Formats: sequence, C-alpha cells, structure tokens
Amino acid sequence: MNHRLEMIKDVYKKRQLKFSDLSDLKGKLYNKISILRVLLFLIFFGLGFWWINSGEYQLLGGVILVFPLVFGIVVKKHNRVKFDRDQLRFMSEINRHEIDRMNGKLHAFDEGVEFQDEAHPYSNDLDIFGRNSLFQLVSRAVTPSGRETLAKWLLNGTADKEILKRQQAGQELAAKMDWRQQFQALGMHDYDIKRDYEKLNAWLNESGIDHNVNIIKAVALLLPIVTLTFLILKLTIGISIYFFFGMLAVNGLVLKRFADQVKVITDDTNDNVGLLKSYSRLIAHIEKSTFTSGYLIKRQEHFLSNGFSASRAISKLQRLLDFLNSRANMLYAIIDLALLMDIHLVLGANKWRRENASHVSRWFEAIGDFEAVNSLASFSQANPTYAYPQLVIADYHYQANDLGHPLIFSVERITNNFSLIGRGQVAIITGSNMSGKSTFLRTLGINAALAFAGGPCCALEISLSNFDVFTGMRTQDNLEEHVSSFYAELKRIKQLLDIVEGGNRPVFFLLDEILKGTNSKDRHLGSASLVKQLSNENGFGLVSTHDLELGELSNAMDKVVNYSFNSQITGDEINFDYKLYAGICRSFNASKLMENMGIKITDA
Repeated sequence: MNHRLEMIKDVYKKRQLKFSDLSDLKGKLYNKISILRVLLFLIFFGLGFWWINSGEYQLLGGVILVFPLVFGIVVKKHNRVKFDRDQLRFMSEINRHEIDRMNGKLHAFDEGVEFQDEAHPYSNDLDIFGRNSLFQLVSRAVTPSGRETLAKWLLNGTADKEILKRQQAGQELAAKMDWRQQFQALGMHDYDIKRDYEKLNAWLNESGIDHNVNIIKAVALLLPIVTLTFLILKLTIGISIYFFFGMLAVNGLVLKRFADQVKVITDDTNDNVGLLKSYSRLIAHIEKSTFTSGYLIKRQEHFLSNGFSASRAISKLQRLLDFLNSRANMLYAIIDLALLMDIHLVLGANKWRRENASHVSRWFEAIGDFEAVNSLASFSQANPTYAYPQLVIADYHYQANDLGHPLIFSVERITNNFSLIGRGQVAIITGSNMSGKSTFLRTLGINAALAFAGGPCCALEISLSNFDVFTGMRTQDNLEEHVSSFYAELKRIKQLLDIVEGGNRPVFFLLDEILKGTNSKDRHLGSASLVKQLSNENGFGLVSTHDLELGELSNAMDKVVNYSFNSQITGDEINFDYKLYAGICRSFNASKLMENMGIKITDA
C-alpha cells in the first residue's frame, strides 16, 4: 500500500516541477512584454514631441490613431501571458499542496472555521473544521458556494441515492487529474476567502430601476449626442465653447440624479468583481467539458441551453461592474461627463439582472456541487488505498476492515476491524489511559461523515447503513452561562435522548468517558442506566469508559458487547499497540503514569 502512495506522490512531485518550469518561462515572456510596453510609450511620446515641434501634424494625427490600437494589442497579449503564467504557477502550487496533505502538513489550508457549531451533533468532536481538520484535508474549493456546499455535505446526511450519485461523479473526476487541477487553478486567480458572497447575491435579487426606463434610455442617448455635436461645431465652425460647457453642466446634474443608484451597485459589488471572474472561468471550463455521470451532466445543463452560455453572461456582467468600479480613474470621469457612462452601465447592469438574476442562484449552487465533488475526487486520488463505502439497506449497520483515522497519517496510523449491527446494540469500550479509546470513536465518526458526504473512507472495506451520527466527547464548562462541565455533559446526553426517542432516522452514537464529572458510584449507576435506556431506543453505538464494571452489563443484556484497548508496562515504559480487542480491558496504567510524573504512589 505504501508503494501506491509513493507512486501518486511521485506524480505530484513531477507535475509540481513541470508547471513551475513552465511558469518561469511565461514569467520571462511577461517581463519582455513589460519592457516592450515601456518602449512603446517612450517612442510615442518622443515622436509626438518631435512632430509637434516640427509641425508634422498629419504624422502626429496618424500616430494618435494607430498607437491606441497597437498598444491595446500589446496590453491584451501581456494580460494573456500574465494569466497563463499565474495559471501554471497555481497548477504547481496545487501539486505541492497535495504532497503537503499526504505528509500531514495542513496548517496552511482553509480551516472553514465559520462553519463550526458547538451545538451540531458531531462536528466539534470529530474535528470537521478548524486546525488539523477534515475540511483542511478534503477541501479544494475556491468559491464561497463551493466551500459552503462541501461544509454542508460534511455536516448533513442525505439519501442513499444521492450519496451513490456523488460517489460516481467523484470517481469520474478522480480519473481526470488535469481537468480537476485546471478547474481548481482557474478559481485561484481571484481567490479571496473574505469576499461577501451574500452581499453580491442580495444585489442580484434587488429590483433596480423598474420605471421610466425608456425615458432614461432616451436621455442617456440624446444628451451625449448634443454634447458631442456642440464640441464638433466648436472645432469646425467656431461656435462658443460655452455651449459645450453648458451641456457638460447639464450632464453633471443628470449624473448626480443617478449617483445613489451607482453607489449602491458599486458598494454591493466592488469586492466581488473578482468573484464573478472566478465563476465565469469555472463555468466556462465546465461548459466545454464532456461528462459521463448523470450527476455532473445534470449540473452542466444549468449553464448551457439553446445556445445560451452562463459563463458569457456572467463575464458580461463582470465587465459592466468592472467599468463602474473604475470610476476613480480621471479619464473615466471625463468620458462619463460627456457620454453619461454611469447611466449606460447602470441600465446595462439592471437589464442583466432582470434577464438573469433568477438563474444565478442555480448557477452558483451548481458550481458549489462541482467544487465539492472535485474536492472529494482529489481526496480520493491522493488516497488510493481508501475504499468507497457500500451502503446497505438494513438499518443499524457499521462494519469495516482495516479502519483508520484519515487525520492520522499513514506512517503512524493503526487500523482496526470493527462490526456493530442491530437496533439498540451498544459496544462498551474499556481501556487504560491513552490507549486509543477516544481516537477510535472519532475514527468511526469521521469515516461515517466522509461516507455520507459521498467520499471514500480510510478503510480497506467498509459497509454502512444510512444513519445520523451523534457524539458526546468534548463537553466543556461555560463560566458566562454558569454551566459546569458535568451539567454540559448532561445537556448533551439529553440532546441525544431527544433525538433517539423522537426522530425517525437511526442514530449512531459515540459517547466518550460519560458522566466523568461525578463520583464513581453515581457515575456507574448513571452510565448503566443510560446504556440500558439507549439499548431500547432508535439507535446503536459505542460508549467508552474506565468503569470496568460497566462491561458486566453484557452478562445480563444481549445487546451489549465489550471491546477494549490495552497497554503493557515494561519497567518504567508503557507500551500501546492501539489495537481493538474483544472483551473487557485487563491492563491498567494510571498508577505508572502518575509515578512517571513524579507522584509517589503509596498504599492507602
């Protein structure tokens, strides 16, 4: 298995170097064109100054006409080369990031902290978000909708049919490395995690100018014609320049009338023009691709219909907003005063909104689905030993061979076989300190979250029924709300009981060291009572404990089984194998741990 991992890592290394070298070549070309742009400016101003002094006005006029065209071609080529250079650089970064993930270096990746929710049934306990989290390991999303969709998939279950569709789509994209990495890189050109996607979406759904549109159009067309006519008449027959200035004053008053409308658009869209560029590029990449899975084909159809292209439509809006957001430019201000550019752009933006706003949310949602599938596909390819789960029809089923934790990386990961099948089944996990009980519970939970998102699991084989996951592990006190850790744990247990008693879906629960905040007698009584209660409810799961007597419940209850993690003490050393064994734990290490910390253990 390590050989397969090394093979894929070698592929990433070669691609990283290849794209880095190609990016360097494009960078050199970019620098050459930069020098050419400077030279063109110098030549233009030099010739212009020379011909003005020598009276060669015809040559000057010819250069004035030709220079913008030539310079525009060079600028366009320069921008294209810059884009290609950056695209290649991003492709190199993507492959470097894949290597980092395989090596367990996640600190530089998106943590998805805004999706954290302590009240969620499992996200906090299973490290779905935050530092060294599943989101960091899986996410390759570069748009707000992509990040939100992947977070939603990791937080919420769905129907078997939908999971299977995501699996098929992920398997298709996993085999298309170039497509996936190009797709991700296209969104990185304007990537900014702080973009206000909701603000942009709100503006797209506003009504805008919806009255006197034809009158506004006529004014926006007529006034510039009159203004330019007065300028031409001044230059040709010498009428007073004040006619032209008077029209500029009128135009200024008209523009002032629309200033608030312009401000609303620019305020709501200024930070999101780059986001629109990203969406346009990503959609264009999807539009020109061919897919075989129904899931991807259906979402591709959102962007293409009867010759319509969503990418071209979004690109048009982005260019309109780009113009509006460049209003600080002095040249734009002069042109705006003469031609009422603000009004034309506002009318164009509002027309676009009327024609397309109803489709935008669907486009963004489809992009989110593509990015989520792309993330799971990239995660799958980077972990060729992982298995896609088999979904079984029967409820209350969890079975896996060589199951490991995806956030414990391959050189350190210990895997275990596990099976728990049947309504009300409870596995009591006993074990010595630091032997691996909590990690094993998280292993079960995080792989279930991956499975129900549509991704592969860290296992050789795994089969699951469709259930909800609930954990009780990291309960903490809250001084502000005067809540002790024990009471916080009771509230969490109450949350679980409400779900298993009142819900329609089976629940797979993972409870770690329950009732640890009370005395041993009450702890045993409460734990035993809870296990008995859960064994009669709409769920199944695991309870870890140091209370060895709790394991004796298996003698009286058919639905209770015992597993354990053990340790061995050799001299002053405590050795763990982190393997799951049947039966109650028979090894103890607390005294040795305390002794190693300097506590002198004596008989009472």
